[in-house]
Amino acid sequence: MEIIHETENYIVINKAPGEDSEKDVPKLIAESLGGEAADFFCVHRLDKTASGLLVYGRNKAAAADLTRQIQDETIQKTYLAIVAGKPEEDTGSFRDLLYKDKIKQKAFPVKRMRKGVKEAILDYKVLDTTEFESQVISIAEVKLHTGRFHQIRCQFASRKMPLLGDGKYGSRIKTKNLCLFCQRLSFYDQTAKAVVSFTAVPPAEEPWTLFNRIQ
Repeated sequence: MEIIHETENYIVINKAPGEDSEKDVPKLIAESLGGEAADFFCVHRLDKTASGLLVYGRNKAAAADLTRQIQDETIQKTYLAIVAGKPEEDTGSFRDLLYKDKIKQKAFPVKRMRKGVKEAILDYKVLDTTEFESQVISIAEVKLHTGRFHQIRCQFASRKMPLLGDGKYGSRIKTKNLCLFCQRLSFYDQTAKAVVSFTAVPPAEEPWTLFNRIQ
C-alpha cells in the first residue's frame, strides 16, 4: 500500500494485490499516519487480488460525500486489464445482465432480468497486444458505467477473454497476481471546490512490463 495524496478529509492510496480494501488497508494507513483503522472510512473497493487507486474518507462527513459521489457516478475510475486474446474491435462497449451468486462469490451473465440481476455496462479501448507464454494477450483501458460485482472480470471472461491470473473466471495463464489495476481516479474535492485527479503506475512485473502504451 502506497499513500498517493492526503488532505484533512481524504486519503488516496495505491492498493497492492492481496490487500483487502476494507480490512487491511485502513490498518496499513493507520500504521503509516497514526491513529486507528476506524479513523479511515472505506467508501469503494477493489477485489483483493486486484490493485490500484482507492480513496478513503478521514471523517464521517467526507466519507458520506464520497459515497454520494459514487452513487451519483461522479467519481470517475479508469482501469487497465490484461486479457487473453484480443477483442474483435479495438474500441467498444459490453452490456450484460449479471447475476451475483452469493454462495459461489461469482458473477454470471444471464439472459433476462430477475431478482439478483443487474445491468452491467463498460467501455473499453485496446492499448496494445503482445505475446506471453506463447499466447496472444492484450491490455485494455476500461471505463465502467456501472459498478457491479466482478464486472470487468465477468464481462471479459464471458467473451472468452479472461483476465490473466483469474482462475476463478477461466484463465489458463497463471500470473503472480490478477491483472486488473485502477490507474486513474478523479472526484470533486469539496474543500478545494474543484475536481481532483490522480494517476498510478501498474506493478513493475510481467506481464505489465511487456506493454509500452500503458502510461
